Amino acid sequence: MPNLEENLEYNRRYKEVLHIFNVSLKNNKGLETVRSFIKAVIEYYDYAIELFFKKLYENKKIDEIPDSPMKRYKKIIEITKDKELEESLKYYKLLKLALNSDARIINEYRKSMIIKFRTLSGEEFEINIKTLKDILESVKKFSTIINKYI
Repeated sequence: MPNLEENLEYNRRYKEVLHIFNVSLKNNKGLETVRSFIKAVIEYYDYAIELFFKKLYENKKIDEIPDSPMKRYKKIIEITKDKELEESLKYYKLLKLALNSDARIINEYRKSMIIKFRTLSGEEFEINIKTLKDILESVKKFSTIINKYI
């Protein structure tokens, strides 16, 4: 398997996350832009984690690749026992929950923007613009860490 920096699809997904945050979200703080960011982050994490498991499988270090993204998420933490990696993935579950929830924005077009989510079970939670920035920083940290493993 080629080096991660040479993987065009990996690079495309990573750059998409950065672009949505640094360009699209700065110019349009609408709900669709926020959802696009969340979706891009989840797809980036899922793809990178899948590459990790493909490498392990190809090197015969595991017998099978976990069949769902959430199982792969749990297994990568279990296999690596890397606290930094686990920390860089801390928003993964929250983002998965957010993507499948009803959402509305409060204070759109302002730095104090808050996105309120309501799950199908009625649970409510919020993400603000600072949290979105923290998510981006986690993605950057994850990118550096996952390079050591792939």
